[in-house]
Amino acid sequence: MSDIFPFLTDKQLTDHTDRLLDLSLPKSQWTHAGHLSAAYDLLHRYPEEHLIRIMPDLIRNYNEATSTPNTDQDGYHHTITLFYIRAIAHFIRCQSPDSPFLDGCRALVTGPYGAKDFMLMYYSKAALFSVTARREWMSPDKNIPEFALF
Repeated sequence: MSDIFPFLTDKQLTDHTDRLLDLSLPKSQWTHAGHLSAAYDLLHRYPEEHLIRIMPDLIRNYNEATSTPNTDQDGYHHTITLFYIRAIAHFIRCQSPDSPFLDGCRALVTGPYGAKDFMLMYYSKAALFSVTARREWMSPDKNIPEFALF
C-alpha cells in the first residue's frame, strides 16, 4: 500500500467508503486521498446532484463522530466539498467507460486533480479559506475558463 494511494483492490476502496457512510472510518484514514477516493466511489454509486445534496451532512456527521468540530475554522468546508464533487464527476466523465475502477481512482488521486494545491488554480488562498467559502458555495475568484468544464 502507498501513502499516496492506499488501496490495492476495489473492495478495499469500497470498504473505505462504506466505513465513511456508517461513520466507522478511523479519522487517520480520512486523508486527502481518502476524501478523493470516497468521492470517486460515491460518484459511481450515486448521481452527481444527489451526492451534492447528501455529502454536506455526511461529512458533518462524520466529523462529529470523530470529534472534529464543524466551525468557521475547522471541519466541513462547503466550497471545497462541492468543487471536488464537480471536479471528480468531470474526471470520471473524461475516463474511458471500460477503465478499471481502481485504476481510474488511482489516476485521480495521483494525478493533477489529486494535488493538494489543485483548487488554488481556481481560488486565491484568501477566498478559499474564508468563512464565506467554508459556509456556502463560492465561485472561483481566478479567471480560469477551464472551470466551466466542471
